[in-house]
Amino acid sequence: MSSPESQAALPLVSVIIRSMDRAVLGEALASLASQTWNSLEVVLVNAKGGAHRDVGAHCGRFPLRLVNQSGSALSRPQAANAGLDAALGEYLAFLDDDDTLDPDHLSALLKVLQAQADVSVAYAGVRCMERGDSEHKISRIFGAPLYSTAQLLAGNFIPIHAPLFPRQLLQYARYDETLETYEDWDFWLQLAQHARFVYSNQVTATYFTGGTSGVSPQAPDMDAVRRASRALFAKWMRLTPDDFKGICDLYHSASAEAQQSHAKIALLQDQLQEIRSSTSWRVTAPLRWIKTRLK
Repeated sequence: MSSPESQAALPLVSVIIRSMDRAVLGEALASLASQTWNSLEVVLVNAKGGAHRDVGAHCGRFPLRLVNQSGSALSRPQAANAGLDAALGEYLAFLDDDDTLDPDHLSALLKVLQAQADVSVAYAGVRCMERGDSEHKISRIFGAPLYSTAQLLAGNFIPIHAPLFPRQLLQYARYDETLETYEDWDFWLQLAQHARFVYSNQVTATYFTGGTSGVSPQAPDMDAVRRASRALFAKWMRLTPDDFKGICDLYHSASAEAQQSHAKIALLQDQLQEIRSSTSWRVTAPLRWIKTRLK
């Protein structure tokens, strides 16, 4: 274990949790308590308002501060800003109260950031799992490099707990409290105007589906999704020519890949038809029937 002197020399990381005081909060806190990075504080924002249960002053060996105890209910962007205002760390990160981080998540991202020559945002891959699934099957992985702002304008693929960013970027970005949803996506777009996003090429966080932390394109309330999308795009209609061209390039690239996939499928279907029409296929039909019956 690191000595107190060596820990004091490490930059402090603040992890902000917007808490609705749900039972699963304990899992999120436990994942922070297990972090291998030794200089960490947890800023727990009471977003539901009123009295939040007592979670103590520590999260494992790390200090924990509860913000907005007995205060008014806060929207997600309001709670995020309250956490940012209270955080003391040189580096900042978010974690929803129903998700978790792997033990080396923060350490790995700090390593990425410290290897960059310029101010950057480091982010990791995130696995999706159904909460309560005893087999822990992974349904999807959010993990891809960000090559341009246009790519992020076309759609958000960076979950809230994937990135770690330096505090100095807060001079350029703040959560937009007029947005009901997609506030995290908007925040990443703000940061992307002033910093590169660097992908760690590691999956070190888990997003649990079946929760209620926000709106997503897969949500059943499509009217809410449309309203949220319109509000966000209305704000970001100030596209530069390069941004617009970048989105067009993404569309044409995706269309070309889809056409290639369709062509490959058609070719495979033709090849399969040729095989089934061949003499050898007809001659070996009895053998295949016997093999199927034996199984």
